[in-house]
Amino acid sequence: MAGNPYDLTTRELLSILFRERLKLILVFVGLCAVVIGYSYLLSPYYEATTRLLIKTGREFQTRSDPSQPVASVPSTTKLEIVNSEIQILTSRDLIEAVVNRIGAERLYPGTGGSPETAIRNFAADLKVSPVEQADVIDVTYRNHDHDVSVAALSTLVELYQQKHAEMFADPRYKFIEQQTKQYQDQLDTVVKKEADIRSAKSLFDVDAQRSKLLDDRAATGSILQQLRSQSIDTHQRIDFLTARLKTTPALIPAGQAAADAVEQAKARLLDLQVRSQQLRERYVGDVKPLQDADSEIAKLKEFINRNDPMNRKEWSQRNTAYDDMVVALNRAMADAAPLDQQIALREKEAQSIDARLRDLEEGATAVADLERERRVLEELVHTYRTRYEEARMNEDLDRDRVVSISVIQRPDAPLRPAGPRHLPFGLAGILIGLVGAAGLLLYYLVFRETLITVESVERIIGLPVVASVSARTPSG
Repeated sequence: MAGNPYDLTTRELLSILFRERLKLILVFVGLCAVVIGYSYLLSPYYEATTRLLIKTGREFQTRSDPSQPVASVPSTTKLEIVNSEIQILTSRDLIEAVVNRIGAERLYPGTGGSPETAIRNFAADLKVSPVEQADVIDVTYRNHDHDVSVAALSTLVELYQQKHAEMFADPRYKFIEQQTKQYQDQLDTVVKKEADIRSAKSLFDVDAQRSKLLDDRAATGSILQQLRSQSIDTHQRIDFLTARLKTTPALIPAGQAAADAVEQAKARLLDLQVRSQQLRERYVGDVKPLQDADSEIAKLKEFINRNDPMNRKEWSQRNTAYDDMVVALNRAMADAAPLDQQIALREKEAQSIDARLRDLEEGATAVADLERERRVLEELVHTYRTRYEEARMNEDLDRDRVVSISVIQRPDAPLRPAGPRHLPFGLAGILIGLVGAAGLLLYYLVFRETLITVESVERIIGLPVVASVSARTPSG
């Protein structure tokens, strides 16, 4: 039974290697020579390097609240800060700015001055990496021109510092300035309003003024109470005397006599009696004149003898009790008038004190509110003025490009080219030569058309080989 022709033994493999050794060696050496020769054909380049120190400066400080002090970023976040700076260093905008300043044709001659090509080549030639266990960034740039590599890296560092300042610039400078001015204006308004209230309401020492007004109010109230008590007594006496005067006569009877009409009637009666006597002596009998005189005498006697009050005349005299009560009433009324005036004045004084107390309390309340507002505004003004000074200082530092990035090693490149390095190419040539020789050997193993060893013949035909004859090439 025939065997698999590709199932080789170690002897067969070594036989093939020995037989095709020259070809394998030529392929290996040729590929190595090509790769190493290519390294010598490459243009030399220079490698400029610099190192940047990332310090914990003002850019990397946080403020959680305006009234709280500045707190530095914890050390655990420093790696993120370094990585952020690496992203700024390798940003396209920064590389484009370097290319525009140096010039694409100067950086990469032969590219036609294309900025896009120069940007891609610059990004490929730029290497930025953090230094382990340090806040340092290692920056390397390679170029075929020594001076250009140094100049490009110096420009990169300069523009990076500017861009860093722009990235971390505090845009709140104008806002804080405006807020500070606004709070200062509010504070001035509150202070002026407080001064106006104190001046208008005469507020100087509120506690002392309140204590004095309360004392005055208590004294006035005590005096007013006494005056009202006296006034009540006086008015009660006046009412009593007035009521008694209404029931007490001003005059009392002093004597009684006949009225003047009665006296005149008696005188007339006497005259008539005398005339009647004369008529009796002159006339005899009951004559008319005598009858008339008798009739009139009878009427006069009836008038005189009639018990009629009109026929009596009485006279009176002043009632001393009434006069005494009038004097007492006048005295009481004289006492009541000044008491009422004093009560009215004291009441007006008490009202004035009450009004001043109300004004004092209202003014004290308004002043207390304004003082609280003033204290708040003073604290805000102080806080924002401090922040304004910090922001203004940061603005000046940003304007002067003062950043927390220090150049540990200024950009420089050795005078000797940094590459190309032939050792890596030599190792690569050896590796490629080995790969090429292995490929050739694999080709011979897979696509060979001859049987090299006796074992191969026996495995393929399935019969033992009795003898083998080596073929010799006849010599010329």
